[in-house]
Amino acid sequence: MGWLLAQVLIGPRSTSRVLDRCRKYEEEIRAKAGSDGVSQAGAVQAQMSVYTGPAPEVDQRRLDQLVSQAIQAGADDAITRRLGEHLAQAPDDRVASMRAFELADLWGTERRETLATFLRGTTVGLLDLKWDILCPFCRVPTGEFGSLSEVTGQSHCPSCAMTVDVNFDQLVEVRFKPAPAIRTASVGVYCVGGPRNTPHVVAQAELGAAQALRWELQVPDGQYRLRSPQGGAALIEVGREGVSGRVGVALESHEMVPLFLQVNGNRVDLSVESHLDGPALVALEEQSWTDTAATAALVSTMGEFRDLFSSEVLAPGLQVAIERLALVFTDLAGSTALYERIGQARAFRLVQDHFVVLDAAIRDHNGSIIKTIGDAVMAVFPTAMDAAAAAAIQMQCGMQQLAVAEGVDAPRLLKVGIHTGACLAVTLNEKLDYFGTVVNIAARTEHEAKGGEIMVTSDAWEDGGVAELLEAAATSVETTQAMLKGITEAVDLHRVIGIKC
Repeated sequence: MGWLLAQVLIGPRSTSRVLDRCRKYEEEIRAKAGSDGVSQAGAVQAQMSVYTGPAPEVDQRRLDQLVSQAIQAGADDAITRRLGEHLAQAPDDRVASMRAFELADLWGTERRETLATFLRGTTVGLLDLKWDILCPFCRVPTGEFGSLSEVTGQSHCPSCAMTVDVNFDQLVEVRFKPAPAIRTASVGVYCVGGPRNTPHVVAQAELGAAQALRWELQVPDGQYRLRSPQGGAALIEVGREGVSGRVGVALESHEMVPLFLQVNGNRVDLSVESHLDGPALVALEEQSWTDTAATAALVSTMGEFRDLFSSEVLAPGLQVAIERLALVFTDLAGSTALYERIGQARAFRLVQDHFVVLDAAIRDHNGSIIKTIGDAVMAVFPTAMDAAAAAAIQMQCGMQQLAVAEGVDAPRLLKVGIHTGACLAVTLNEKLDYFGTVVNIAARTEHEAKGGEIMVTSDAWEDGGVAELLEAAATSVETTQAMLKGITEAVDLHRVIGIKC
C-alpha cells in the first residue's frame, strides 16, 4: 500500500530518487562496515557513486561555451573541464547544492584551487553562488541567500524550533549550483532526520514521561553533545580520561544533570533518565563539523574571492562573529626617513616593490590583503599556521632579495606582527573588513617589532606548530611582555629575529 501511495501521490520520478538515495546510504553503510581504513576520498566516492537514472536536460552548447570562457578567465583547465562533465552528467541532487571541497576530494584535485575554479566559473555565468545558513543542531540549511548582504544576524530552524546567532565559522557556507542557462536543478529534503542529512547524529530516541533509556555505543575520541529540546544539553568528552563503565544523565526542566561528563575509552555505556512530565526527544551528536564546507570565514580570506566578488559585503550595521582568524600587520621601519635619504622617486619604487613581495607571500599561503594604510598592510589568514609559519617568513626572505638603493638595509626594513583569535566581520568603506580587540592587538603587536623582525603573540605562537617552524627559521627568538596601547593587560610576545632564507 505504501508503495502504491508513493507512486500515485509522489510520482515515479521522485520515488526513484528516494529509493536511489536509500540504496546509496545502504552502500555507504556496507562499505564502512567492510573496512575501517577507507580513505576520505574513497568515502566521498562511495557516497557519490554512479547515477543510473534518466539523463539530465542540459544545454550542452552553452555549457561548452562557458567552460571555455572560464578557462580563458584564468580558471584551472583540468578542474574546469571536470566540472563541465559533472554539470552535464550528474543528477539534480548532485549539482543543486555543490560543495567545492567535497568534489575536490572526489576528483583528487587541490581543494582551494577547486574552490577558486568554482568562483571563476560563477563570474562567467557557468555557476550560481549561494550562501547557505545552517542550523547548528540538525545542520540542515535554514536559509539560502544569493549575497552576503542578504544574510541576517539570526537564523531560525523550524524543525528544531531554535533561533540562533549566525557565525561565519560554521553556520554560513558557500555552495554552488548550475546557472539556469545550462540546466535547472532542484532537490528537496525528503526526511529532515534522515541519516544522510544528519550524519553527525550518533543516536536519537524519544522518551516518554519519567522514562529511561540506555545506549551502548562505540564512538571515536572527541566531544559529543547530548541534547534535548525539552531538557537542555550536556557535553560528553570521550578519550583517555574520565569514568569507565556506565554513566548517567538526568533530564530536568530545561537542563541536564550533570552538564559535563568524561568517558574513558571508546565504548560509551550511557543511560538517560527523564524527570519530565511529558515526552522528550534526546539525541547524541558529534560536536565536530565536516571539513568539506567552505565557510564564509574561510572564503573571505581568499584573494580570489575578494578580487572577483568585491561587492560581496554584509548588510549595513550587521556584525557577524568569527571564532578564530589569524591577522597579520606589516609596516616599513623608518619609512619617513627613507624618503628623505634616497629621494621620493626611489622610495616610492621601493614601497611598490615591497607590496609585490607581500602580495605574493600572502596569496601563496592562502591569505588575503584586507587594506593598505600608507606603507602598512593588514592581511587575514584562515589559520595562524599559514600566517606565521609560511607567509611571514616568505615576506622577510623576499625583502632580503629586493634590489635597493645604496645605504638601504633591505633585510631590516619590514616589521611583521601576528595574532589570532575571535573577531567580527563587518562592512567598512563598502568592503568586507574585520573589527575587534584581536584586530587591535595584531596592529599593536606589529608596532613592537623592529625592522626585519616578526613579532608573534602567544595565542598565535602556540597554534599548530607555529613555534617550531619559526624557531627553525630564526637566528634567535626572545620572549617578552608589552603593554599595548588600548589593551589593559600585558601581552606575552615572541620576537623572531634574523630569518634564515
